[in-house]
Amino acid sequence: MNQGVVLPMSVLRLLTCLAILITSSQAISKSDNPFNKAVIVAAGSDVQWQYGDQTATKSVKAKDGTWYHLFYDGLKLRLRVTTSAEDSLAGAREFNDFAVKDIKVDGKRMKVFQWCLNNQEKHSRFLQQGLTVNKDICQNMGEQGTYVMRLTRDSMTSLEQGKSLLFELKPYRTAVHVKFDISDFNDANKEFKKQIDAVMAAAAAEEAAKKEATAAASAAAATVVPVAVTPVVKKKCKAEPPKGYASLKAIEYDCDDAAAKSEANAKIDKQVASINEQRKKAAAEAERKRKEAEAARLAREEALKREQEALAASAAIQAELSSDITNKMLAVCKKQWAEGNSRCYCEKYIEFAPSHIKPNPDCN
Repeated sequence: MNQGVVLPMSVLRLLTCLAILITSSQAISKSDNPFNKAVIVAAGSDVQWQYGDQTATKSVKAKDGTWYHLFYDGLKLRLRVTTSAEDSLAGAREFNDFAVKDIKVDGKRMKVFQWCLNNQEKHSRFLQQGLTVNKDICQNMGEQGTYVMRLTRDSMTSLEQGKSLLFELKPYRTAVHVKFDISDFNDANKEFKKQIDAVMAAAAAEEAAKKEATAAASAAAATVVPVAVTPVVKKKCKAEPPKGYASLKAIEYDCDDAAAKSEANAKIDKQVASINEQRKKAAAEAERKRKEAEAARLAREEALKREQEALAASAAIQAELSSDITNKMLAVCKKQWAEGNSRCYCEKYIEFAPSHIKPNPDCN
């Protein structure tokens, strides 16, 4: 007969503990983990859009008193978490680690949200507070309890065709799923169009009223009988130039206008000064020409005097020379005449010849 192996008591205790742990872990795995449960906040079809000027908002209150506001303006969606029913930044909750894990339309992740995950800095697991997304298409502003997402054409189409919009958030340790009924999403766009049409109609009516008022005013003006207005004749005065300035014309001005009088007198003074300057230049030019003429006259007189003196000196010299020549020629001729000769060069002096010397006819 084989005897069973007897295990030490310490080993038996260890095996017992392991069995208990395995059983406990299986029990826990089969049961719901209370820390993994998400808080569900739902806004059904009874929650209507609240309209503003080209804006629409849906608000829902959670069991803990927190309010979730879905805002839409035709360009973007905004989810804001507040402590009151008013969708205002003043009442917004402040978070330190706000996470947006997913945004779905009818259970399908929105393409624009996936794009934001792919274009977030550092990681793409969820949209994290404090991290930026390229071009700010998505903005997680947890410190203001706010998430903003700009809409693309695809995202607009999915919202228009969708029935529900789900935000999977993790503002703190427990996840929060906020679900909005959007079966009336197109109603918001219709309301926006209605508001625009109303504004356009009001503007058109205002413009028509202005045109009608203008036409009425024009018609009334056309029937008004003009009243003859007697023009006021103002007394005129003149700023006269001083004597000696006949070329200047008087300047007329209103007698009671001191500024006009001063301006007219100033113009006259300026014209007089201009003429005086011209006269001064003319007088200077005339004086310059007079002096030049006087200098030329004196120069001519001096030249004439020198010429006359030169001529007189020359005449004296000629006379002296002539007398000397005459005396010498007479001496020669007297010698010829004494010898009975009558030379032709002595014909000039024949009057000084002796009486017996007759003119020589051959000397002609």
